[in-house]
Amino acid sequence: MKKFFMLAWMAFSALSAAYAQQRVVQNLNYGWRFHAGTIEQAGLPSYNDANWRLVDVPHDFQIEQPWVAPGKDEKANNNDPAANIKSRLSSRGFKEMGQGWYRLHLTPADSLKGRRLLLQFDGIMYVADVYLNGERIGGTDYGYVGFEMDVTDKLKVGQENVLAVLADTRDPFSSRWYTGGGLIRDVRLVATSKDVYFERHPLYITTRDNRFVTIGVEVASRGKDKKMSVQIEITDPQGKVVYEGKAMVNRSTPTRVVEQQLPEIEIPHPQLWDVEHPNLYTAKITLYRENGTVADMTCATFGIRTVEITTDKGLLLNGQKVLLKGYANHHSLGALGAAAYPRAIEKRLQLMKEYGINHIRTSHNPYSREFIELCDKYGILVVDELYDKWTRQHTGGRANFDAHWPYEVPEWVKRDRNSPSVVMWSLGNELQQDPNQPFNDFGVTM
Repeated sequence: MKKFFMLAWMAFSALSAAYAQQRVVQNLNYGWRFHAGTIEQAGLPSYNDANWRLVDVPHDFQIEQPWVAPGKDEKANNNDPAANIKSRLSSRGFKEMGQGWYRLHLTPADSLKGRRLLLQFDGIMYVADVYLNGERIGGTDYGYVGFEMDVTDKLKVGQENVLAVLADTRDPFSSRWYTGGGLIRDVRLVATSKDVYFERHPLYITTRDNRFVTIGVEVASRGKDKKMSVQIEITDPQGKVVYEGKAMVNRSTPTRVVEQQLPEIEIPHPQLWDVEHPNLYTAKITLYRENGTVADMTCATFGIRTVEITTDKGLLLNGQKVLLKGYANHHSLGALGAAAYPRAIEKRLQLMKEYGINHIRTSHNPYSREFIELCDKYGILVVDELYDKWTRQHTGGRANFDAHWPYEVPEWVKRDRNSPSVVMWSLGNELQQDPNQPFNDFGVTM
């Protein structure tokens, strides 16, 4: 009996150790301390923030600022289609620009020791700097696009850390509409194993002939593992498992990150995604090391559908002509500001769907991931747009456009590429001519 208990305990310990190496995602949206304005030394852990206001994320500090009335010299101009009153702040919601500080006192659990640790921010308006225990560890020059930072060697596990964020709305002319300010989208702490794990946005799911599915994976192998395997599970819109299988993922030295397509899968009796029947499948992919232990797990929803644009019929969804009936909208939620509240986004989509729309263009910047997922859920076609103008002024205003678009384009595409609602991609709204470029066309040349 004693031997039995010892074997049982050893098996339990082995399972616990394997589970401990799997991905852990911790929501960091709650318990932030906030203060509006420029404050010296606020990024240091020793700074006393006891009197700061407690807020939860998503949070838009700019919407809380008082209205700024137009000056006496800022009079009505009915000849200007952009603003009836041409004020310095007319394009930014008649709110003053400024900065806001956020601080979070964070004590990671001891169970995260020895793990690879990532901080993820889904969006900070308009530009931002991130500090961990007084050290600047990253930030963003274009807050509509999310980013992550590896803090494995910087975050003190089992001890208190101070995570501080300085958000800056920049000057009034850095945007032609209201941007909001602050931590407007979710924040997370993610823990993975150090040796074998899925990369950021690791799945690329495509469909063919409305019944075949191909899944691409992006896997990192930082240890000795060269022959990993994945377990694939696909469930239908009703939650029934319609496919289970395994596939190999092979790494060839010296490559440490592997992008590989898995064998094509045929889905029996596929339920197609369209605007009236937004059927969503779920792919769950479990990653195994060479020794058979679980290294990581990820999942994504997708829809089975075809999209075509033809010269004689226009847009075809699953072979059927669809007229886009919708609107171009900005990412903010009216009086609620730019904070991405999922229920507020959902209510707007439900109301507009009842009104008869089937399409939204994300003018002129990426919305939150929650917005795209809700369009997947409710059957709303999306034209996913990344920029207004390809200039420094209209993409944050802090860094040159050509310094940050090479990161933002793949981050944006990889985030939304599995969503069936996305039927077009727009790289820009208004691309201005530049006489210094060949052919006198900046957009074509770029």
